[in-house]
Amino acid sequence: MKSAPWTICIVGIYFLLHCHSKMGTSQDWLSLFVNEDSPKVISFTPSSGSDHVSPKTEISILWSQPMEIQSCVSAFSLEPNTRGNFETTDLSLKFFPNEELSPIGYMIRLSKQCENKKGKDLDRVYSIPFSVKLGPTLPPPYIESFLISIGNTEECLSGGQIADRILGEVDSACLGNPEPSPMTIRFSKPMDQREVQLGLRLEPYGSFHLEWTDPNQVQIRFDEFLESQTRYQLILSSGISALDGSKIQNPVSLDFFIGEGPRPPEVIGFGLASQNCGLGIQELGSMTGARWDSISCFWSRGLAILSPHDYKFRGGDNGSGESGSPNACADVSTDNFKLFFDQYVDPISVISSSRLTKISPPTSNIRLATWEWGHCQNTFPYGCREITYSFAESEASCNGSVFGNNTTGGDFNLASSILAPNFYPYYEFRLDAEVRSVTGKRMASPFVIQMEAK
Repeated sequence: MKSAPWTICIVGIYFLLHCHSKMGTSQDWLSLFVNEDSPKVISFTPSSGSDHVSPKTEISILWSQPMEIQSCVSAFSLEPNTRGNFETTDLSLKFFPNEELSPIGYMIRLSKQCENKKGKDLDRVYSIPFSVKLGPTLPPPYIESFLISIGNTEECLSGGQIADRILGEVDSACLGNPEPSPMTIRFSKPMDQREVQLGLRLEPYGSFHLEWTDPNQVQIRFDEFLESQTRYQLILSSGISALDGSKIQNPVSLDFFIGEGPRPPEVIGFGLASQNCGLGIQELGSMTGARWDSISCFWSRGLAILSPHDYKFRGGDNGSGESGSPNACADVSTDNFKLFFDQYVDPISVISSSRLTKISPPTSNIRLATWEWGHCQNTFPYGCREITYSFAESEASCNGSVFGNNTTGGDFNLASSILAPNFYPYYEFRLDAEVRSVTGKRMASPFVIQMEAK
């Protein structure tokens, strides 16, 4: 109960400090409380010997008498030397450090230079020790996994396999098909997305944007294909914050090597529809040649292309129809050619690059009548791997005087060849190198094969 008078006195002084009246200013009234006794400090915050003081603490001092406050500011120090700002009244002082205090011991010192309004020194030198201690330390965030699609060229065309760069080296990262392959980073805790965006970079430079799938996981989506046969480094700066305030302590650098990119598309098989050729079923060619009723294609990748006499097809027009008669116009599969690619190709580029000509004798007018695609993908960027051609020849008997006679439903066969002598006539199929894959690669060279009509 002995502290009650002091409390009443201090409250009264507070109101006096903030009031002016006809009875005089607050300074006039405060002088009444200055007596002959030496001024004293009646309160320190933190108090002497305090530990576990917050690193964000402020220092507060309260005196027993109104003070010449600038003398007290000069008499104040916080050791180790700490910069900060003051907020004062005649009875109090507050010191706000410019930054959080370190987890060590500190000493507040107030010398006798601090004086009251009558110039009387403080009763003694004050030394107030306290300690700053941090709470439980949060573990820093880290990258749990860095997922990359890997594989050889064939595997990458179908999406590749997923590898975690954190667990081992990556020496065959996929470029992508049909778009650049994304990569995924998973963090140990939810992250500040803006800081990750600012702190993530790729060397050599590559343009990318981030898509967050959850607070812990982000997908790196490249705006353009990276360079094949190139080693890249993904770098994440230190100091990137998690949402709980903890930070990545050290820079992170993860390298990976981009493998072989998409190759130019290739023809891997050529035959007839009547041979029941089919991609993935039986597209293999023959080493010794084949004909329209064989069970194997004419040719497949890895075999030499033989002479025209070794590949025989039969013109679908049977030659029995009179001029302009529909009897010989029905489509026959013995002269419908099939072509197979090693990857998905752009259909328009294939059609515009396909040619069939008669080279012995070279008098016919041959046009592509219809075509049918197979083994197509129904998602972007689409494309197909198999095509069946139906050609029409002006010498087919059902044409009459009009090539592709509308009155007979047009013609979808080559001229009758059932009675043709050996080594005659020869045809040449050509696929120009303008054919493009769905990744934009062009064929390295044309595909050319010659055949005999029988």
